[in-house]
Amino acid sequence: MLLPNNSSAAVGVVVYRSTRVPQLNGRLLFGDMPSGELFHVSADDLPKGGQDAIRRVLFVTAGGAAPRTILQIIQEKTGAQGKALAQRADMRFDVNAAGQIFVLNKADGTIRVVER
Repeated sequence: MLLPNNSSAAVGVVVYRSTRVPQLNGRLLFGDMPSGELFHVSADDLPKGGQDAIRRVLFVTAGGAAPRTILQIIQEKTGAQGKALAQRADMRFDVNAAGQIFVLNKADGTIRVVER
């Protein structure tokens, strides 16, 4: 993945081992900063050759809006706050012992919890 400014960084690499979000159980989660994309691949069942397809995680917020990336959600919130639209997502995420996935960023100061 190459961004317009030719920079990218993987963040928050974790293997998710919880049934709290069953779709992600046994998946290696990693984010891309600054694009605000969250991805996952199998952590356990790699096909022959050792490579699995990289899949995107898209988010649906309350109200049933179309699935979006974290950057798009941040832009929606900062726009509603009358701020300039964020051009990057300084995204961080981690998983707690209860299996909750927390996603945060500096642009809008919001901590989000991923649910199924």
